[in-house]
Amino acid sequence: MNHRAFRILLGSATALASTAVLVAPAAAQTTTASLRGIVRSGGAPVGGATVTVVAQATNRTQTTTTAANGAYVLNGLRPGSYTLTVEANGQRFERVVTVAIGQSATFDVALGAAVPAPAEGAAPAPGEAPAEGEVVGGTTESSGEDIVVTGSALREVKTSEVATNVSQAQIRILPQTDRNFLSFAALAPGVRYVDSETDKGFRSGASTASQVNVFIDGVSLKNKLREGGVAGQQNSRGNPFGQLAVQEFRVLTQNYKAEYEQAGSAIITSVTKSGTNEFHGEAFGQYTDKSLTQKSYLDVRNGNPEPAFERKQYGVSLGGPIIKDRLFFFLAYEGNDQDRAFNVDSTGSAAAIQEFEQFSGRRLSEFEGAFVSPFRGDFYFGKLTLTPDDNQTFDLSFSRRQETDIQGFGGNTAYSYAENKRNKVDTYLFKWTYNGENFINEFNANYLNYEFNPSSLNPDLPAFDYDSVILFGGKDSTRRELQSGYTIRNDTTFSGLENHVFKWGVRVEVTDISFDNQAYIQPRYTFRREAQNNLNFSFPAEARLGLGSGLVLGSNTQFGVYAQDDWDVTDRLQLNLGVRWDYETNAVNNNYVTPANAAAALRAYPKTDYFDPENYISTGNNRKPFTGAIAPRLGFSWDINGDESTVIFGGAGRYYDRNNFNNTVDELSRRINPIGVFRFSADGAPRSGLPTTRWDPAYLTRDGLLTLLNTNPETGLPELFAVKNDAKPPVNDQISLGVRQRIGIFRASLSASYQRGRNGYTNLFATRQNNGLGNCCNTDAARANGYSNILIGYDGLDTRYKALFFTLDKDYTKTSGWGVNIAYTFGKAEQNGGDLFSLDGLTPDAYGWRPTRGDERHRITFSGIADLPAGFQLSTLSTFGSGAAYQVTDATNGFDTGALRFTAAYPEKNCIKGVFAFCEVNLTLANKLKLFGDKHELEVAVDLLNAFNNKNFSGFDEFFSATDPLDPAGIGNALLTLPRRVQFRVGYRF
Repeated sequence: MNHRAFRILLGSATALASTAVLVAPAAAQTTTASLRGIVRSGGAPVGGATVTVVAQATNRTQTTTTAANGAYVLNGLRPGSYTLTVEANGQRFERVVTVAIGQSATFDVALGAAVPAPAEGAAPAPGEAPAEGEVVGGTTESSGEDIVVTGSALREVKTSEVATNVSQAQIRILPQTDRNFLSFAALAPGVRYVDSETDKGFRSGASTASQVNVFIDGVSLKNKLREGGVAGQQNSRGNPFGQLAVQEFRVLTQNYKAEYEQAGSAIITSVTKSGTNEFHGEAFGQYTDKSLTQKSYLDVRNGNPEPAFERKQYGVSLGGPIIKDRLFFFLAYEGNDQDRAFNVDSTGSAAAIQEFEQFSGRRLSEFEGAFVSPFRGDFYFGKLTLTPDDNQTFDLSFSRRQETDIQGFGGNTAYSYAENKRNKVDTYLFKWTYNGENFINEFNANYLNYEFNPSSLNPDLPAFDYDSVILFGGKDSTRRELQSGYTIRNDTTFSGLENHVFKWGVRVEVTDISFDNQAYIQPRYTFRREAQNNLNFSFPAEARLGLGSGLVLGSNTQFGVYAQDDWDVTDRLQLNLGVRWDYETNAVNNNYVTPANAAAALRAYPKTDYFDPENYISTGNNRKPFTGAIAPRLGFSWDINGDESTVIFGGAGRYYDRNNFNNTVDELSRRINPIGVFRFSADGAPRSGLPTTRWDPAYLTRDGLLTLLNTNPETGLPELFAVKNDAKPPVNDQISLGVRQRIGIFRASLSASYQRGRNGYTNLFATRQNNGLGNCCNTDAARANGYSNILIGYDGLDTRYKALFFTLDKDYTKTSGWGVNIAYTFGKAEQNGGDLFSLDGLTPDAYGWRPTRGDERHRITFSGIADLPAGFQLSTLSTFGSGAAYQVTDATNGFDTGALRFTAAYPEKNCIKGVFAFCEVNLTLANKLKLFGDKHELEVAVDLLNAFNNKNFSGFDEFFSATDPLDPAGIGNALLTLPRRVQFRVGYRF
């Protein structure tokens, strides 16, 4: 951390600590819940009633009194079960209730005569008592005697948020492939979880995966370096956090409140397990391998032997008291060992393969075959919780995730090109929560250190890329990237004003980054077969070579403040009013100074409607931080009948995210680590308006290219990257409107969503004069100043998303013995432009609107749990989709700017013919045996994953021209999911 940033953080910490002492600190809704309601007697509100909750796990007590209108609010409740007691005028009511993370649960109490309980799952009508095992709020009456009813799980119905809670029971019982708790995000409508074997993550709406955020105990796991959204999830088959340590989590799809930051789409907020007054432990192991797995459709089709496959996962946890009622501990470890083989199997045509073997002197069979890709992951977690009294709680925790993963080969890529993707993510957390009279305050200090270190297995070998046939040699880069984030925040919740719950907070984070990227240390040669350009495999069309080496360091301080008010306008109508403001001191490498030759190159090109050279030339003082990230948020919920049977809800808000550091430091990184581009031809004539060098075999080494560079300085020139001085952060505007309805024992919800994203970051050619020349550029002025081309950053990627979300829920309870949850999404996601590079059009708008990658019109996720005789239990988590879009470029009219057409295609619906293109049915049969009484449990389970062996293709052809037809849409070159397999699990809990 640099000294200036340290002083900022230290000063902010001092100010926040002072605030904590003066106003006393905050259970942020990111990790806790609130419980509110009205106490009545004989239909009249009861003021001055005492409402108390006692945590069953730790005996911690919170107490409040009702206002004159009978209303009470209890904030900062940690997820779990509580004994709720209401006392007034000699009457006493008691119940055990359960609240979930992030909930704003409602529970009304009417002191009076008791009546019979309603049917299971139905919210009680006035004067009725809820059924044991499930309560959705409403009014509960009592007589003057003590009444105790246990096991009531409160349901959140009066909220404007579009959110889905995932309980510990669902995490523990429902089937999943590899214990990645993010996979249960699929239970939320509008969220798509990608269960690829080498790239796991989730996305929502039309936004990229980078615009999500995950909070663990309030610690943001945001990946600020590159794409991926979550630190450590970039191209990883590991898990972001040990599932054994996760108690429960909440998926917020839309209209989340102002306390949440740095996300333009979905947010996941989770809470870890803590120790209690009783010792509890768990051990598990699960296993699957090649003998338990069906042979892949692609291996059968291509005549490949079944590749090796083995996965072992195991772990232990233990928690309990150190000092009863006061000091608790929790420890967890998980291991993840995988050995999976990938087939190197060329998709090249017979003619291309013959030409490759003719000119390279190599046989394709040298590279093809099955090669093992080992993965090793370890996760450690430790937590201490201290409650010195009923007013204070201290938490101290540490987690480490570390993994190695040999990947980056398969298909047309040889094993020699593989790399070891090393990941390490450490988190440290200190949290102090103080409960005062009518307020709660939480002070949170945390540190996240993320290290991403993919390293080539063969750094001394050049790479040879024979287009569509084989890529072999050494991986062209080795990287070491560090993200260190030091964060303090303080949140205060005040409920001392009748009908209002105010919350405000401030957050300061200093993020230090380090990029040590060794790109193209050895050259990479690209061979193409293009008759129109007189290219074949006899010589490379181009080569790339790293011409320098340097370390990029940076630091950025982020401030965030917010305020919100949950206002009960009436006992049926609640408004959620909030506003957030975020500010970054160094979001776009503000201190960068554009070199003189780069400034001259930029000024040599004319100003256009999308490019002003002066706006890309930085003096080190003219890049001002963006101050306009003001995000108002409004929500409402209206209980039409006052019994929570029909609730109308909705909201609108603005949500700012941030640009990844990798995008905005490229101008510096590419300057100190320049990559030379050498273009070759048979005769040295220009190609597509760009100069070439006549090929000579002497250039087939690093030294040969350096000699060419020294003798002909106009060859091998690097590209110039320039960042826009006033680049804006991504922003997403969201609107939602819906209704929640109780239907017997079920809860249903239907909501409409609209989202409009702007300011996405992409790169354009600056050298397209007069609306473009050919399919590339006029590079004369760039070359005259030492650059082969100029790429400019542009905040012009837009998205839009329209959807209907439907859910139907009946949660599992031991009383009923069954539960079912259904989430259906009918949506349409669109974007302009490309991705990080939009080089096929003048600007992103030139692409027009087309479906985003992953757009899927219909998706249904079904989960269910059912108790069977003899202690058996059957569960399923199954997903059906109409097929995710893949983007297609149409070059039938040529490659010139304006001639290309940008569309999208969808896989053939061959899973359920004419209906679904994606199907994954996962089933679990488990048996739980009680040992040594009811305190110990042994569980034996078998998972049948992808039970119907659905193919679920990916890797589709995304380009066609007059001479290159599009491959059939129904069959891709890769699979999203593994074929049918059996997995065995055993677990022991006490």
